[in-house]
Amino acid sequence: MSVALGADAPAPPVEKPGWKLTFQDEFDRPQLNDMYWFPAYRSGRKEYFKRIGKPSRWTDHNAHYVIENGILKLRVDEKLPHRPDKSTPCVSCIQTSDHRFGATTNEFQILDKFAQKYGWFEIRCRCARGEGLLNAFWLHQHEPTKQEYTPDGQRRKLGDGVVEIDIIEQMGKEADSGLVDLNVHFTKNGHYRYKQPFDPSKEFHVWAMEWQEGQIDWYQDGKVVRTYKGPTPQEKMFILMALFQYSGWIGKFDPNLTYPRDFEVDYVRVYARETK
Repeated sequence: MSVALGADAPAPPVEKPGWKLTFQDEFDRPQLNDMYWFPAYRSGRKEYFKRIGKPSRWTDHNAHYVIENGILKLRVDEKLPHRPDKSTPCVSCIQTSDHRFGATTNEFQILDKFAQKYGWFEIRCRCARGEGLLNAFWLHQHEPTKQEYTPDGQRRKLGDGVVEIDIIEQMGKEADSGLVDLNVHFTKNGHYRYKQPFDPSKEFHVWAMEWQEGQIDWYQDGKVVRTYKGPTPQEKMFILMALFQYSGWIGKFDPNLTYPRDFEVDYVRVYARETK
């Protein structure tokens, strides 16, 4: 684990009273632990989109990253594979589950490394800054057909049920204070955004989310910053974290942006409540 410097929020102890540690990666190896992670962005979803006739903006490439001094750096730069120029949308992502389409079975197979229903999900990270960048740590439904689009190709609407929980979606376009989305897709009152009183690209902060039946709470450096009450997922979900770059709601490409840009992750920890 890295040593906190300057105004970095300190890492809390691994031991958490009342909770059992179920997943932990401190990124203390020179390469990703392949028992935990798939180093690509939802490759199974591309096949799903293809079969329901929906385009996918994301090119096929593995996660671009380095691990230095116990820090995972999910990286975006102009040297990414399959990127003909800087304006090509790109993402560097790792995730704990994926799915593949079986040509013989004509069904999607779930490939699991980790997924969990309910619990405490925590990350200590420092975010990349820049127009058109998005740092993300989130959960997604485990079932292959429970995506943003239904199997018959219809975009899901509010009230269709929860398929995704955004623990953080940190936009890089603000110069001094980052805009953060803490969302529950797709439910009424599921979207929430606020502006932090500091620059999240300057120091490490601890983000956590507690998911229980009918309620989700978000924490920043140990303080509650949002409480959602309403429908919650009824199945286990898997972890994704990524650095995106594209033109859209997160901003436009900055032609003068210098590279590399890194979403830096100190650790990921997941807990389940201990049963009495």
